[in-house]
Amino acid sequence: MSQHTSVREHTSLPDPAVDDQPARLGGLGPLLFQANFGWMLATGVSGVLIPALMEQVDADAKVALYGTLTSVGAVAALVANIVFGSLSDRTRSHWGRRNPWILGGGLIASASLSAISFTDAFGVMVVCYVLFQLGLNALLAPLAAVLPDRVPPARRGLASALIGFGILLAQSLGSVVGAAFLGDLRTGLRYVPCIIALTALLFVLFAPDRDNRGDRRETLSLRALLVTFRVPNDRDYLLALFGRLVLLLAFYCVTLYQLYILQDYVGLSSGAVAATIGLAGVVMAVASGLGTLVSGPLSDKIGRRKPLVALASWVIAAAFLPLIMAPSRTSFLLFIGIAGLAYGIYIAVDQALMSDVLPDHASHGKDMGILNVANTAPSMIAPGLVSLALGAGIGYEGLFVISAILAVVSGFLINAIRRAR
Repeated sequence: MSQHTSVREHTSLPDPAVDDQPARLGGLGPLLFQANFGWMLATGVSGVLIPALMEQVDADAKVALYGTLTSVGAVAALVANIVFGSLSDRTRSHWGRRNPWILGGGLIASASLSAISFTDAFGVMVVCYVLFQLGLNALLAPLAAVLPDRVPPARRGLASALIGFGILLAQSLGSVVGAAFLGDLRTGLRYVPCIIALTALLFVLFAPDRDNRGDRRETLSLRALLVTFRVPNDRDYLLALFGRLVLLLAFYCVTLYQLYILQDYVGLSSGAVAATIGLAGVVMAVASGLGTLVSGPLSDKIGRRKPLVALASWVIAAAFLPLIMAPSRTSFLLFIGIAGLAYGIYIAVDQALMSDVLPDHASHGKDMGILNVANTAPSMIAPGLVSLALGAGIGYEGLFVISAILAVVSGFLINAIRRAR
């Protein structure tokens, strides 16, 4: 036995990229689509209904209340994604290492988000929302690791496109469904979250992982758990992490606050706001879906990820121009259409790019969990950025300029990655 082999056996887990990957994507692709569709649909609906619920709690403090809720939830999500990703790396069970967390997290997320609809107390809402984020990220971190674990590199563009299409379709439908429930928002919050549990269950039942009880497992200790928060000291990994973070921050500054932008910046009535959010959801679904379905398979065919991701970032930057120039319903819908197409391209290829830059095969769950911080951290940072922009007197126009600059920076960061093409 060579010295290299001996060291690997004693210091790391089995390499799932070598041991577990099939030659083809097969039925795993549609199951990744529906699982990501499920959690995002509930999140998209809550993104419309929870701000409206905050308005019922205290109309004058709605921005502060929503900012507090989402910021506290984002902190919980940030920690949970990394911890549960690492725990799934160490899990040994008859059902594999990812599926028990996917199902358990889905059940907790579904129940806790639904529970928000049963209370009028803001403090209880915060507790429920934190539990929702913990459960959701117990699902998301292992689910994200399925891509590098079980999908061969040559098929990751297609798999990433299916994941991205599921997320984008659900995000867009979430706006439509959420707008439809604005007149009875507690009913929407009560029943729509059940789809998280349902799609998690379907994934576990029809995408079984191998029994890994015989695999060696690193000992779990407090020190080992703390080490999971250490970001890999890898140049390309860090560029991918911050490239994703700044782009999503730019994008979320509009999508998370579309209700308030349409009310306070564009100046629409309540009825017009609901209609516009619904129409924006349809526009987003069509535009982003087109971008996703084309760009993912295209990236596999040409063997390149970076040009598509960087281009999408710069197109999103350009999409802010209509909003900066004129506070109108048309400019808002133009942003949704242009940015939606680019975001579809981005999210379809970005997942594959992230998988290509992972530095350690033995810690896919932990490393993808850290990368997923770039999905949750913008939700925590965006409220502060929005509040700062409005408080400093630069208004929504200044916020849009800052967001456009962030999107430009994202494209340059992605373009600087060396290990992936």
